[in-house]
Amino acid sequence: MFKVLLFSVLLFPFALLAKDSVLIEDVTIISSHHHEPQQHMNVLIDNGRIVNITRNKVTSYGLKINGSGKFLTPGIMDSHAHVSSIPGMGFGVDPMSVKHPKLTKSYFKQQPRSFLYYGVTQVLDPNPGLNWHHFTSAENHPDYFRCEVITSTHTFPYVEKQDDKSRSMFTYLIDEKAPRNGANSAEDIVQKIANSGASCIKIYFEDGYGNASQWPTFSPKTLDRIKVSAKKVKLPILAHANALDMQQLALSARVDVIVHGMWNWGEHSHAKDIPAQISNVLENIIVNKIGYMPTQRVIAGLGEVMLPNIGDSPEFSLITPKPLLNWYKTPEAQWFKEELRIGFDGMPDKSIAGVFLYGRIGKGNKVINYLNKSKHPILLASDFPGSPSFANQPGLTTYQEMKAMVDAGLTLNEVLAAATINNAKQFKIQDDYGTVEVGKIANLLLLKKNPLSSIEAWDSIDTIILNGQPIARHTLSVKQ
Repeated sequence: MFKVLLFSVLLFPFALLAKDSVLIEDVTIISSHHHEPQQHMNVLIDNGRIVNITRNKVTSYGLKINGSGKFLTPGIMDSHAHVSSIPGMGFGVDPMSVKHPKLTKSYFKQQPRSFLYYGVTQVLDPNPGLNWHHFTSAENHPDYFRCEVITSTHTFPYVEKQDDKSRSMFTYLIDEKAPRNGANSAEDIVQKIANSGASCIKIYFEDGYGNASQWPTFSPKTLDRIKVSAKKVKLPILAHANALDMQQLALSARVDVIVHGMWNWGEHSHAKDIPAQISNVLENIIVNKIGYMPTQRVIAGLGEVMLPNIGDSPEFSLITPKPLLNWYKTPEAQWFKEELRIGFDGMPDKSIAGVFLYGRIGKGNKVINYLNKSKHPILLASDFPGSPSFANQPGLTTYQEMKAMVDAGLTLNEVLAAATINNAKQFKIQDDYGTVEVGKIANLLLLKKNPLSSIEAWDSIDTIILNGQPIARHTLSVKQ
């Protein structure tokens, strides 16, 4: 089917191009399906898709963009971002965000623009909450895909919520005692999610933060019923799991993607090298081709929020509404820092930051490096914002996650793949996204610098092309 479509696009009569067709002339293409940069290329876009790539002169077009000296890449996909969540406030229905409706409104208005500012043209949201329509109703927003969460009234994250408004985020609640195919059974809930148009299912494998284990998890029987039902409707299962025992549980449930790095090593927490129990889990991931999202920015966000003046970051001023930045400086906004301090028995803030920024991130890096050496594809996924920390901001966190991949040992070519084609293949949307090829949706980035020369080049965006429409980067900042 796709071959037929591609053939028809190649034969597209260019005389019939729409007036808003776009030619990017004399550009260097950087794409994972090429072994080396393709120089002096002309890329023609029409009706939101790439219709021609050639070194020959193109004479029929609507708008021409001079790509000389610039680099054209696929748009970035962040496969783990929560668009209902507000950094420093929670999921938009939590008490702090409800208390400040004007701040919430200004944030939701800017958020899609902030993702685009950093070149994120596709987002997968594995827990959309109740406010994702703010995102998709914006004039310009990344293409949006979502999972829906399966939980129950006695498992995380529902069990953690303290008020009805927060609990209302979770509408797909399983009754583990329900008969097969009965109301609220595993089979019934999975079918409802499929009917909703979701792209995937998310299950939380979480029995407690850190070393705690106070929450029950789904029974193996329930997990098996979810898996069988999900396979029938072709919905992949994503697993929230960041500890050794929880990732073991997730793998035994035959999930398709692990959506967090393994930072919590349990009894092996002081080990310098990867212990056998952990390497066994990683080999299972490799052999069974389980998708893997490191999400190092979750840990970085926890550490950085403890640093003084993090809210004064010059990057924040470009993508975060000023009223929200001002609120971050108030005593009220420090509530999450106070919660973190409670768990560290009076340690100085700088020391608490170090626990996350060096200890746990170091463990995550070892895991990433192990998988990468086995050529296991890594997925770019920031889990923005990852917690109520305001240290993570939309779009910027995705870029920082890419920089964290370099710190973990990935090459710039591997980061390019993680940000583009790996995610597209994992979620079976590679016919539309992931490379610069004829027939694909024209979600593209025009960069001033070569992203195969430095990771910082991803912050040199000149123009974002979103569904074929060029957007100058500077128009997306909060200064406009």
